[in-house]
Amino acid sequence: MIKNSLYELKRTKEIILVLAKYGFGEFLEAIGFKVPYKKRVNLSKHERIIKAIEELGPTFIKMAQILSLRIDLIPLELAKEFEKLQDNVTPLPFEEIEIVLKEDLKNYSHFSDFELIASASIGQVYKAKLFDKEVAIKVLKPNIEEKIYADIAILMRLAKLLRERFLIYGVDLVEIVEEFANTIKKELDFNLEILNIKRFSVNFQNNPNIKVPKVYDEYSTKRVLVMEYIKGTKISDIKSLKEKNLDLKLITKKGFDLICEQIFIHRFFHADPHPGNLMVTDDGKIVFLDFGIMGRISEEDRRYFVDMIYYVVSNQEEKAALYVLKLSKIKENIDISSFQKEMADIISTYFYASLKQVELKKLVDDMIKVMSKYKIYFKENNYLLLKSLVTIEGIGKKLYPQFNASKEIAPFIVKLYKEINSPLTIFKSYFEFNKGITNLLTNAPNDIYEILSKIKSGNLKIEFEHIGLDRLEKSIESSFNKLSISILVASILIGSSMLLSDQIPPTIKGISIFGIVGYIFATIIGVALIISILRRK
Repeated sequence: MIKNSLYELKRTKEIILVLAKYGFGEFLEAIGFKVPYKKRVNLSKHERIIKAIEELGPTFIKMAQILSLRIDLIPLELAKEFEKLQDNVTPLPFEEIEIVLKEDLKNYSHFSDFELIASASIGQVYKAKLFDKEVAIKVLKPNIEEKIYADIAILMRLAKLLRERFLIYGVDLVEIVEEFANTIKKELDFNLEILNIKRFSVNFQNNPNIKVPKVYDEYSTKRVLVMEYIKGTKISDIKSLKEKNLDLKLITKKGFDLICEQIFIHRFFHADPHPGNLMVTDDGKIVFLDFGIMGRISEEDRRYFVDMIYYVVSNQEEKAALYVLKLSKIKENIDISSFQKEMADIISTYFYASLKQVELKKLVDDMIKVMSKYKIYFKENNYLLLKSLVTIEGIGKKLYPQFNASKEIAPFIVKLYKEINSPLTIFKSYFEFNKGITNLLTNAPNDIYEILSKIKSGNLKIEFEHIGLDRLEKSIESSFNKLSISILVASILIGSSMLLSDQIPPTIKGISIFGIVGYIFATIIGVALIISILRRK
């Protein structure tokens, strides 16, 4: 175990000296640290940050890699620099890793022939024998959790001291450290990765184009992950793929289609499908590796993405620009019409040309530049989604230079758009809405009773911020009117359904006239309400 106080003291001194070495000593001196430093005038601000991170080692490199996906926290240019950082770590001797294996594996004697196949900042991966089966074993490095948490504690103290000084760079150090802490905790628990693999496996159990490794639960723990070893060729090893007579065009299409299926069908996708995390088996199946960080999107955001891409490929750029807003978080009040115009111009610039000439990466980069200007940022998982598509596009172009992601995704999205907006789907949505109204009416008496009880006992508290009370009053009045009409429509629909099902007279051929009239009346009011709401928008 680490002696925390001694380690933190030594590590803090090391961090301060490295920051000073790369030209950040003025900030340190401003908050009370007396350090010798020599500013490197021949390096840019971002280059100095990168050099400092590389010198400070694995924990900082890992943090930078995680932050490369968070352009809402750091400048876009810095995020692109962070993408280039490689997790090149000298592996620990097996004798040190074996300590963790012996502590966590209940039947360590069942394993043999350990062979190192990968080394990263927080763990190492070995190929081994489990009786007569080949397995892959992912192991956390000894004491790595304590070291990372100690580094996080140091970073948080420094971040609070340096926060104001670094805000001029567009960087909130405290928020960055908090984000890193939340993310790294997930990667330090292999139980979460096991759940990810299992869910991923279920999603693709009937897909012949993919191979998902089996997990050996009985041997796996929080620090040790034992899974099936899959033989394959790295997708970046084009020479070997050709030697095995594998169709590179087909591999490219399979990989891209699999990412689209993960995102738009299952809404659960691999968040980092870089070349090191992709293999191809000898029979042409795609293998995804490392399920530590996965992306998830909501049903609502999935629908927004489908609509946005549909309008993009349909050359309806102004509508597409509005869906960009729906998929984003906005940090400041913005001029929506100006943003919509600029975003529409970007989209039209690409798509008035032939679809064959469009590159997703360039389009996404230009879209993000416009968004950054207006302080608009894709929600984290939505940015991961685009990043996955762009990454696969880049891999595809190396395998098959003629590959075009925009052309490939267009029919997929058009088909999905039609399914989402089909009469059957809308019909199902209507019944979900009707069910919601029924629940509202059913629960209303209890809710009203609870509110009245709190009023009587003096425990009812109402909190609001007074900004434009007149406008608020009008908005509330309008909302209550529309809610009242919605409840009235729902009540008429429910009553009409009862009249029809019980065939209440007068009837025509067994159909209740009052029931039909009720449906027609409710429909007219409902359509009028919808038109009113749309006009209001």
